[in-house]
Amino acid sequence: MRMIFLIVSFLTGAVALYAQTPVVKVAVLLYPGMELQDFAGPADVFIKAAEITRGEYQLYTVSMKQEWVYSEGHVGIQPDYTIRQMPKMDVLVIPGASMGTIDSLSKDSAMLSLLRQYQDSVSVVMSVCTGAYLLAAAGLLDHQKATTHFFVADDFAKAFPGITLVRDVRYVDEGNILTTAGVTSGIDGALRLVERYSGDRIAAMVARGMQYTPHREEAWPQAPTGMNLKGDADVICGMIAIDKNVYAEYKGKRYYFCSETCKKAFLKNPGKYVPGS
Repeated sequence: MRMIFLIVSFLTGAVALYAQTPVVKVAVLLYPGMELQDFAGPADVFIKAAEITRGEYQLYTVSMKQEWVYSEGHVGIQPDYTIRQMPKMDVLVIPGASMGTIDSLSKDSAMLSLLRQYQDSVSVVMSVCTGAYLLAAAGLLDHQKATTHFFVADDFAKAFPGITLVRDVRYVDEGNILTTAGVTSGIDGALRLVERYSGDRIAAMVARGMQYTPHREEAWPQAPTGMNLKGDADVICGMIAIDKNVYAEYKGKRYYFCSETCKKAFLKNPGKYVPGS
């Protein structure tokens, strides 16, 4: 009888312990022109972590307005919530975009106010790629270490001298702030957070499921010279930096490209890539 009582007590305790496992709530901010992989990479990490842990992660998307958000690759996403509707979260992920888009958002008082508002109410704010510019513009990176896409590293260091730029890494973890380098580095940053919340084993299982080899240190390539960092994104490939010497005129507007290859693709059918044509 005593043995039965002990077994029942053990099972009851195990169920209670499982039920009390905290759910990590992750919100990804969506905005027009964001880099698709900056959003999709981390989102996939947390989705797979939720599957492996049987619900210990919850992912949702938020935006400034309740309307479809189109990425730089013209992929439309319907956000789950607006900022005003958003439930309490643990992690806020800020994707990057072309420097033209980022430059505009860095001057958007509503965006900067949003980031400042949630700085103290979440456990971690994570930026991907050029999303670091938004955190920096909001003052969240003052006197901290951070990283961003290698293309714009020199520009970032010059624009924010009070921030210690770390090169040759995939991410920089400062506790409540985590910044990642270019595009796919967001996967490494998200895996780092899964490791923090769920341990090495779960993070490794997620990485294997994605057939991805995570790493922190990585020698950066040499950034191209002669790039128009503040220009519009290449309408063909969405590159974040455009070669100011490679462009084409169409309907009175100049379009810049990352290479002659993209320029040639544009010239074959300009109307395909220009909204409203």
